[in-house]
Amino acid sequence: MTLRGCWASVLTLAWLQLSCGSGPEVILRTAAGAAVTAADIDRDPLQLLPPGSIAWFHLDVNTTSQSDLGRYVLSDLEARFPMPENAGFSLQRDVAQLNVATYSIQGLDFAGVALGRFDPAKIAAAALEYRGGPLAPPLVKSEYAGRTLFTAQNVGFSILTPHTALFGNEIGMRRCLDRISDARVADDLPPWVKELLATPNAAFAFGGDLSGNAVTATLPRRLALLEGASQLRAVGNFTPPGVNLAGTIQHADPTAARHSATALLEVGGSVNVYAQMVGLGQPIRKLQTQAVGNDTQLVAAVDAAAIQAVMKQFLPAPQPLVQHTGPGWAEGAQDSSVAQALARVTP
Repeated sequence: MTLRGCWASVLTLAWLQLSCGSGPEVILRTAAGAAVTAADIDRDPLQLLPPGSIAWFHLDVNTTSQSDLGRYVLSDLEARFPMPENAGFSLQRDVAQLNVATYSIQGLDFAGVALGRFDPAKIAAAALEYRGGPLAPPLVKSEYAGRTLFTAQNVGFSILTPHTALFGNEIGMRRCLDRISDARVADDLPPWVKELLATPNAAFAFGGDLSGNAVTATLPRRLALLEGASQLRAVGNFTPPGVNLAGTIQHADPTAARHSATALLEVGGSVNVYAQMVGLGQPIRKLQTQAVGNDTQLVAAVDAAAIQAVMKQFLPAPQPLVQHTGPGWAEGAQDSSVAQALARVTP
């Protein structure tokens, strides 16, 4: 399966994972009598994710919906991987946020939790009747740790409560379900990761541990801009001129931080040169880097038109979007500030 096809499967299944019905208030009870309830899960869904993750990603649908480019990205995603029309499901209306963690257990594994509100009966029926599409194979129903999973080519989902759903590949999901069945749900994420994923008003946030795993440890040796790096974190939004990003790369010493700051500027200049050669103009509208102690700080802005052009060029045309009515999570949102977010992601 191609990389594009793999991501299509992940995104389609992420759609479907938000769709099945709710379970009872007590999710599972262990032999010792300890219980993990729906309220426990909804209170802090990030506690479902096991320790040892090497990278994290957070998407706030509410904040993303507040800009033209954000709505374009969400609409394109919704049209590209639609639920059946009778499900009455809308990404922008029914999903609040997605949080994903990646692991290196057997290759590259991942698990994520989605928060939202759904019509369990309608969407459960649509998910069970799903027979696959042009970019995603049919779903296979199975049971594990007392929960129902739907998977397709090792990627799937499980509905935990009316407000929290689990998705990922089979290994990642089973590790999360083991934590529930064994009553081992605990706050195991590093403090800086929790702060990053919960950055207020950021449309998205991501971070990675570049030194604690054999997979990520190879990146600093292969990319000059990451030479000597041990940790990466960033936040961003989709406000004009397009995508705004603020981040920090943590290094072992100030010399490596200065080299990284210079390498980032060189890469940004090369991107603009090549982009002009293919008619994309100057996509990187702003790029500032500086070395502060052992850290490289980055602020960047990418042109919305260039991003849309790349999406149209390299992604297949989506199907027509089914319009759904009703109030959405986007109501009452506030504008985000990348400048303030930079202070949050700087150690």
